[in-house]
Amino acid sequence: MFLEDNLRLLIKISTLYYGDNLTQDEISKKLNISRPAVSRLLKKAREEGIVEIKINSSYGYSNLEEALEKRFGLKEAIVIEYQNEEQGILKRELGKAAAALLMRIIKNKDIVGLSWGTTLASIPPFIKQKYTPDALFVPMVGGIGQVNYDVHSNNITTEFAKAFGGKWQLLHAPAFVDRMDVKKSILSDTNVKRVLDTAANADIAVVGIGAPIESSTMLASGYFGESEIKLLKEAGAIGDLCSRFFDRDGNPCDVDINDRVIGIPLHILKDINTVVGVAGGKEKVLSILGALKGGYIDIIVTDNLTAGELIKGVS
Repeated sequence: MFLEDNLRLLIKISTLYYGDNLTQDEISKKLNISRPAVSRLLKKAREEGIVEIKINSSYGYSNLEEALEKRFGLKEAIVIEYQNEEQGILKRELGKAAAALLMRIIKNKDIVGLSWGTTLASIPPFIKQKYTPDALFVPMVGGIGQVNYDVHSNNITTEFAKAFGGKWQLLHAPAFVDRMDVKKSILSDTNVKRVLDTAANADIAVVGIGAPIESSTMLASGYFGESEIKLLKEAGAIGDLCSRFFDRDGNPCDVDINDRVIGIPLHILKDINTVVGVAGGKEKVLSILGALKGGYIDIIVTDNLTAGELIKGVS
């Protein structure tokens, strides 16, 4: 009996090969796994009865995944089942699916950039039997104020690196500062500059997608007063990536809060080869849609209910 994530991968590869007529080389490039591995997995799918004359699947979301990939030009979409349970359960299942993906795509010597948040914090416990001693994990944004240290970018970076048996760098700076002269001073620090330069050259980025400000973890950060929250709402802020706010079309919000972030800007994030977004839940639909419209995300890990709303949102 296969674990759910292994089953999902077998079904995806089978669908691409038998349903979409992709070659094994094309599947290898699309999913970032070796061609011999594709061949072995196709054989396994036949042995397990997933593929007979047609693809048989108890996992019902390959159509949603394909629709997301085509609508938003994604490298890959992973859709998990969610039946409106509590947020903790959703984040746990998203973390589990994201871990399976990352174990597949992160290679030794990769530089992996990380943001912060409760969803990303749920990933490392599910990373198993992956040893990449020369992979380097770095935070892409400074730490967030008064929230639980478990979701702090440095802690998440450390937990990822330990789970993968890799190396890490830490960013000893806040996510936001009060004044631009303070930011300039922090960015002049050699260690801060080194970490942010490394993050900007990441091979893979793993990011949570922040919800609209009313329901965001940002409200617990202690950084924003009522006047700043009002400015963000007036600017049409619908979500954030690496603590940089964007509107419903994915455009960076023209607010000085974005300028006062210690972290990589959105245009640099977009230039990273593979950006994995991990997010779900009805309160994040517009945030995820904005991030996808902005072209910041290459691979999305989400749930079936959110995926359906995302597809309707661009119909």
